[in-house]
Amino acid sequence: MPLEENIPSSKRKPGSRDGVSFFSYFTQELTHGYFMDQNDARYTERRERVYTFLKQPREIEKMMIYGLFLCLDVFLYVFTFLPLRVLFALLKLLSAPFCWFQRRSLLDPAQSCDLLKGVIFISCVFCMSYIDTSIIYHLVRAQTLIKLYIIYNMLEVADRLFSSFGQDILDALFLTATESNRQKRESFRVLLHLILAVIYVFSHAVLVLFEATTLNVAFNSHNKVLLTIMMANNFVEIKGTVFKKYDKNNLFQISCSDIRERFHYFALMLVVLLRNMQQYSWNYEHFTEIIPNMLMLLSSECVVDWFKHAFVLKFNHIPIESYSEYRATLAYDVASSRHKDSINDHSDVVSRRLGFIPLPLAVLIFHVTRISIDFHGAAGFLVILVGYVILTLLKVFNSIVIVGKACCYISDDEAQAANVRVNGARIAVVDPFEQRGNKTILVSQARAQPPEPTIKPPASGDSGLDSKKLLLSPEKNRKLPKEVTTPARLRSMRAPSVDHTVAAGTNLPSRNDDDLGDIDVLRHETSECVRSRKRHTATIVKATVIDEENH
Repeated sequence: MPLEENIPSSKRKPGSRDGVSFFSYFTQELTHGYFMDQNDARYTERRERVYTFLKQPREIEKMMIYGLFLCLDVFLYVFTFLPLRVLFALLKLLSAPFCWFQRRSLLDPAQSCDLLKGVIFISCVFCMSYIDTSIIYHLVRAQTLIKLYIIYNMLEVADRLFSSFGQDILDALFLTATESNRQKRESFRVLLHLILAVIYVFSHAVLVLFEATTLNVAFNSHNKVLLTIMMANNFVEIKGTVFKKYDKNNLFQISCSDIRERFHYFALMLVVLLRNMQQYSWNYEHFTEIIPNMLMLLSSECVVDWFKHAFVLKFNHIPIESYSEYRATLAYDVASSRHKDSINDHSDVVSRRLGFIPLPLAVLIFHVTRISIDFHGAAGFLVILVGYVILTLLKVFNSIVIVGKACCYISDDEAQAANVRVNGARIAVVDPFEQRGNKTILVSQARAQPPEPTIKPPASGDSGLDSKKLLLSPEKNRKLPKEVTTPARLRSMRAPSVDHTVAAGTNLPSRNDDDLGDIDVLRHETSECVRSRKRHTATIVKATVIDEENH
């Protein structure tokens, strides 16, 4: 018997009862069923969100680990190959009379930049030698708990601002020093830029030293209250991030910023460890006491990143496959910067992409290591020599790993783009039950399997870093272009900007990348009306059926 509660009393038949009987109501409550089978697309999409939430930590950590290896490669470059390149540039300067006689320039642009980096590094290390870290430690420790919490937050903000403006200072110096039409009067201008760069690197290194000292005070406090507050401060980052609207490019900038931030935490932990071990005469018991606190702080950073990215994916309907695309973007940067015709050094490209400037951090690590470990005498010289050899071997091994992984990630990205071209139909709908508005989401995909791609070996003249050429099977009678255009390749071709990485917590202006790229498809639109009972108006459900051409 149908319910009559929604029929106005003026239109009811004479003698009809108002409402329903108790038995009818009770029977209906016991026997009414669910309608999930009639709304399979909408609930399937919600189930996929749960799977995405669970798979997200694994996917983001794969990208984070690769990004940390890139930061480590850039950081080790300052201690290993940069001194050798500076030495070669100085040896070339000794041949100045021969160059003047032949009317040739003394140094090429790359050697000029290397020499300037060496001058900046040596000057900042010399200035850091006049800073007493013990005075800074007692100065920070004398502050109250609330002051330390505010100081640490201010130092974090200042570190990001220094990273943004510092990259512009270094770029301005290198451009001024390597301009082809530079005249003699421009030498004074180069000197001014060099002084400004030295001031920046020294100031940034002192800033990071204060940040590390604040962490050191938190580790050495008896009640560990400050350390707990700093760990809780990481969870405040979730509130300021997840409730904003992002697209795939914004999420990429957030990911790059998180990679740089995590490597920065590792460097701060190294500074704290060296200072504590030197203070306690390298006691093993103190080492076992401080390591759990460091692991706890780093673990809280990882958990915060997992939850932050998981909810950003959920609220903005970004697919989980985006992280493999971001990783491929970093791989394209590595491959293009290693090419012999590249106009930029690979360390500069990665630094701009991730927003990581290694010089200030390298100056701080060098200074803290020098004052924490005794390098006097023949034994100290031997330790320095062995340490340099170990760092060089680590740098070479790390470079081999990231370049090899870059080739694998590029091949996977091109293979995935090839598979997308031969995929079956996809259905994208506008979900009327979403609170964030009419957001087009992918809810289903055909089960048709794409044909197996065959690998064509590269030509003899191709570079070793070029990815493999993929051709479709002959049943389709199609061939892919020599270079498959993918969203990751297009993102890598854009100029990296440190400002975007620093301001990753805001809504950055960027265009949305279509997940399907430049695929030729036929789009058929159908619609149906969804009625609601009370005050909701009719909502149109738009279904877009995407099918392959001539399927």
